[in-house]
Amino acid sequence: MSKILLISCNLTEEPYPVYPLGMAMLADSMRKKGFQVIEWDFMVAENSVEKLQRVLNFHKPDIIGISIRNVDNINYGEQETYLHHYKEIIREIRRFSSVPVVIGGSAFSLFPVEMLNELEADYGIVGEGENVFPSLIESIKNGNPPPGKILYARDYPECDDFHSLTRNPVLADFYLNKGGMLNIQTKRGCPHRCAYCSYPLLEGRKYRFRPVNEVIEEIIELKEKYKADYIFMTDSVFNDVEGRYMLIIEEMLKRNISIPWMAFFRPGKFTDDEVKMLKASGLRAVEWGTDCSSDTTLKGMKKDFDWETVGAANNLFASHGIANSHFIIFGGPGEKRDSVMEGLENISKLEKAVVFASLGIRIFPGTHIHRKAIDEGFVTEDRSLLSPVFYFSPDITPEFMNDAILKSFDSRMDRVYPWEKKSMRIIKAFHDQGYRGPVWDFLLRNWENRK
Repeated sequence: MSKILLISCNLTEEPYPVYPLGMAMLADSMRKKGFQVIEWDFMVAENSVEKLQRVLNFHKPDIIGISIRNVDNINYGEQETYLHHYKEIIREIRRFSSVPVVIGGSAFSLFPVEMLNELEADYGIVGEGENVFPSLIESIKNGNPPPGKILYARDYPECDDFHSLTRNPVLADFYLNKGGMLNIQTKRGCPHRCAYCSYPLLEGRKYRFRPVNEVIEEIIELKEKYKADYIFMTDSVFNDVEGRYMLIIEEMLKRNISIPWMAFFRPGKFTDDEVKMLKASGLRAVEWGTDCSSDTTLKGMKKDFDWETVGAANNLFASHGIANSHFIIFGGPGEKRDSVMEGLENISKLEKAVVFASLGIRIFPGTHIHRKAIDEGFVTEDRSLLSPVFYFSPDITPEFMNDAILKSFDSRMDRVYPWEKKSMRIIKAFHDQGYRGPVWDFLLRNWENRK
């Protein structure tokens, strides 16, 4: 039986700490195939290479898999890349172990050739690893390793292969005590075509739904076994256009399951009864996939809804006491001075909503914004994007947007810009007091009291 050490390298806590669910699902899938799997998390280990050394010496794994979630912090104003952190991890592994190192995860899948060369791993897996990784291990074990260093997941795993009722109890306790949440993925894939987004490249353009009963059992398991008191539905978009997400809600209500939870929602048309059901199941906060603040920029970003839809959805949820949050990117395609001012005016009318603003669109390979940047001469075809490159509309300057946002958001607790350091300071303060989840609702409550 091969012994596998899986390592989560993520150290990012913005905007809240996230349990490494991808590693958990991969570990569960591999255990079912007969592998012995150890899960190790750098965030839990306080970024300690000494602790990594002890893990390597104690477990003596046959192969090491490294999950790389983010390449940088996608923040134009405070750019930070994580490559040096990943290089240090692999360098330390090489000091104490000679076994093959395999890297994967969403960040690697976007930059496979560059990251493999930069990090000097033995192999890399592009896409979902539930099927490819076990095959790679067996081929290495049998003395017949693949000729190429980069392996591609040509087929997407069926829903039965990307779920796990099991969480590492040490990791679960850590994330809950950090004020975070335990998370669930109810489906993979995204059919939408937002200009900047890499989700369809990573998960495919069609939804793959998990069975409703399976999702419900996982919610119960997290609540009863791991004492989760807040859950994050990690789907790229929870509310699919077919409305199948409501089957989960209906089953939760049927079985009298209510637990605080949040999710990514796409602005759309909701009925009052639907929102009542969502609230009754425990929905406490929504992170809207808005990204823009005017019809002009929504169109430029390839969004298939308008600002009227955004405002109506936000205010309907707000009327039921559900906290809203929007991350707005200024400077995208079509942005001009008048759209900036219109967008800020639109934002000011959102009820019970925290708005985080940022400048510029991080360009990822293969996205629509990448092609647009090439067509406009913003970048060349062969320009590496591994180091952050941000797209800006040629009709606007970062300086104008920065000044306009600062003036509009001045003195408002529910308007956050620049969002990273300020939001982390706010969220940490609430988590230190024992609050769970994204704390949008507590932030909004404090703002209302202050007003």
